[in-house]
Amino acid sequence: MKRPANIIEAITNPEYFGKAFKDLTTWQAWLTFLRTVYGIPFADDHELTTFQECTKRTAPLVGGHKEIFAVCGRRGGKSRIMSTVAAFEALWGGWGEGLAPGENAFIFLIAFDKTQAGQLFRYTKGLLEPFMTKEDKNRITSDTIELKQQRTTIMVKAGQFQAVRGFSTAVILLDELGFARSDSSAQPVEELVAALTPSIMENGLLIGASTPFTPFGFFYEQYDQHFGRDDDEVLVWHGGTLRMNPSYSKTKIERDIRKDKARYESEYNATFRSDIESLLPKFMIESAMRRPDGVNREQMMPETGRRYEAFIDASSLRQDSFTMAIGYLAGEKAVVVRVEERTPPGDPGSVTIEYSNILKSYGIKSVRADSYAKGWVESGFRKQDIMVETADTPASGLYSEFVALLAMGRLELVRHDKLCLQLQQLERRVQPGGREQISHPEGGHDDIANSVSGLCVYLLRNRQWTEAEMDARLPIAQHGIPKEFERPEVAATRIRQSAEAELHDFMIDSGCNEIVKQGMRRPWTPPTEHKVGEVVTVGGGKA
Repeated sequence: MKRPANIIEAITNPEYFGKAFKDLTTWQAWLTFLRTVYGIPFADDHELTTFQECTKRTAPLVGGHKEIFAVCGRRGGKSRIMSTVAAFEALWGGWGEGLAPGENAFIFLIAFDKTQAGQLFRYTKGLLEPFMTKEDKNRITSDTIELKQQRTTIMVKAGQFQAVRGFSTAVILLDELGFARSDSSAQPVEELVAALTPSIMENGLLIGASTPFTPFGFFYEQYDQHFGRDDDEVLVWHGGTLRMNPSYSKTKIERDIRKDKARYESEYNATFRSDIESLLPKFMIESAMRRPDGVNREQMMPETGRRYEAFIDASSLRQDSFTMAIGYLAGEKAVVVRVEERTPPGDPGSVTIEYSNILKSYGIKSVRADSYAKGWVESGFRKQDIMVETADTPASGLYSEFVALLAMGRLELVRHDKLCLQLQQLERRVQPGGREQISHPEGGHDDIANSVSGLCVYLLRNRQWTEAEMDARLPIAQHGIPKEFERPEVAATRIRQSAEAELHDFMIDSGCNEIVKQGMRRPWTPPTEHKVGEVVTVGGGKA
């Protein structure tokens, strides 16, 4: 079959993919997107207007782009377009030319869950099958499509990124990049891109597309750094559901937004969530994992004369991990020296015996645990002569105290990549009514972070803070985040958020719980001076 002139002809011509795009009027925004990516001239002024609205640029970059990120609303058609790019490049990209004998060019279609990966695979397979030989069809597997004549292989991955090195890579397509999560790497998406990028062939493509989620992380950073910047080689495209797919029900969108504004504004209008914020910047965590001499603290064995304490986050080992943290108090600083994790599936009884032996080696006869410890956990440890005391503060409260201690420089943590990741991914969510909740992201885990925060908080519980330490409790608000970590406009937001959070904690510590409930999430300005005993209005209440 004659090769199409470009991807636009492949989509619009029924001889190629046109039959899969029956009503092209609903795909006009995506056709403009593809023209921008491939450097194909716009057909009319309407496409230029669409380009300007979705990129906040004045004119397209001559020659197109090799690195692209699309921030799009749910049901906007991004998975269909990603699969179309994969099929077009596999059939007519010409990647087999110049390869060594026996070598194939790879096109990676990467999703971050099995369902999404399966959908991408079905879309791509459906587009390719009419153009495949019988031999090619016989070689299709559950995650691989190989085209012998074109010398290209499409490989679909569902969050398994360890085996992406060593390939001649033509195209990398990352679907739902904004929801990428991993509990085994300190920088999962960054490490994935770092592993893939060196293997990209000349003129190869990297496209990441997703509905937006949290206003932090790799996907948000690409949007923040590159959106709306003329002449930037990295293209960021931004379009809500109706912009990218005008056939979708406007009534359903309006109904869902009325039901949950924060969630569905993000889902349909492609805005990053305003009700979720990152709890801890990475540099604060890493600074606590270094000794004063700058050396990373690794896990330590028991030292004679030390009085160690421990905190466990127990689990049935079906979904969550069974974790334990051990440390000691050094002056006014909590030092974490050992972190243990046992992942599911497993036998919690065996882990209880194993952990009990570790605790005894540190001279520990009693351990604190979260509320899950009631019942079989207490009984299991008691059989090993270890007493369990249930924590009187829930995980969200422990995290709130942990943040203050970290900001004060009162913690020295063991160097542990998974701990670093889980602390980074903790989110502060504003619940209905203004109540804050600190927890792991949806689908994520915080088992190690929970054990470490519980240990640190109880080691330092009821300790007196000096005036200097109280002053140091707001390093972000007072001094700003270092320039190497944040852009100025982001830092300003972080400073405000940190100041508000600190005022919230201060009011709680001062016993003003009702005032906090009545309105401490409102915008706050520094108060004027008042006389001792004077009654003032704060957040809707009086103090």
